[in-house]
Amino acid sequence: MTAMSTFPTLLQREWMQHRLGWWLLGAVPLAVMVPLMLFGEIRMGNDRPSSPETVALMIGAGYTFFVMVLVLGAVAIQAPGLARRDQQDRSIEFWLSLPIGHVPALGATLLMHWVLLPLLALGLAAAGGVVAALIAVVRVNGVDALVHMEGAALLMLWLGVTARLALGVVLGALWLSPFLMGGMAASAWLKRWGVPVVGGGLVLVAVLLANLYGQPWLLDQLGAQLEHFGWAVVPSQQGSDDIDQIPFPSEGAPALGGWLWQDTLLALGDLASVRFVAGLAIAGAAFALLVWKRRRG
Repeated sequence: MTAMSTFPTLLQREWMQHRLGWWLLGAVPLAVMVPLMLFGEIRMGNDRPSSPETVALMIGAGYTFFVMVLVLGAVAIQAPGLARRDQQDRSIEFWLSLPIGHVPALGATLLMHWVLLPLLALGLAAAGGVVAALIAVVRVNGVDALVHMEGAALLMLWLGVTARLALGVVLGALWLSPFLMGGMAASAWLKRWGVPVVGGGLVLVAVLLANLYGQPWLLDQLGAQLEHFGWAVVPSQQGSDDIDQIPFPSEGAPALGGWLWQDTLLALGDLASVRFVAGLAIAGAAFALLVWKRRRG
C-alpha cells in the first residue's frame, strides 16, 4: 500500500470524523443572522442613500468576513489538540499497525483541517452572504431594487471576492504555519501546558527584550508576521489608497475588480519574502519534531 493510495483514505477519515462541526460552523451563523436582519434595524453607516449594489456588496462581504474570522479562530483553537488526538483516543496503536507513514498521516490531518474544511466553511459563508445581501437590499432599498440591480456585474465581482478569500485561506494557513505547527509540537511534548508555556514564554521574552534591553526585534517580527497574515487572508488597501473613492455600480465594478486583482498579485508576491521562507522553515522544523514524537509513541 503506497502513500499515494492511502492519502485519500486519510483525508476521508478526517472528513467523516469532523464534517458535522464544520458544516455547523458554516451554516449556524446564517441561521442566527437571518432573523436579526428580517426583524432588526439595518444601518449602512452614512446618511446618504446607498445603491442596492453597494448594500449587497457591503452586507455580503461583511457576513462572509465574519464567518471567516470564526473559521480562522476554530483552526487556531483546534490545531494544538490535533497533535495529541491519536494518543488520547488510543487510535495511534491502530495507525502504527498499518503501512502508513507518519508524514502522510500528519499531512492529511493538516491539509484537511487547515485548508479543505475551512474552504468548505468559506463556501457556505459565501452562499450565506448572498442570502444576507438580498435580505439587506429588500430591507434598505425595497423589493423593486432586486429587479433593477446590475446583477451580472455584482455577481462577477462577488465571485472574484470569494475566490480571493479562498486564496486567503490557503495563504493564511501558510503564514500562520510557524505558530500553528509550533503549538502542535509544543502540545505533543508538553500536552495541555504546551501552548501556554511555549507561546507565553515567547511573548514574555519578546516583551522583556523590548522593554528591558531596548531590543524590539522579536516583538516586531511577531507583529509583522501577523500583519502579513492579515494581508494574505483578506483584500486590503495595500497598493491602493483610493479604494474608498471608487464608484459603484457602472464603471466602479471594473475598477473594483482591477483592485481585487492587484491585491491578489501583491498577496502572492509576498510569498517571495525572506520572512515567509523563514516562517516555513520554522514550521518545517516543528513538523519534524512532531513526526519524531509520534515515532517515539
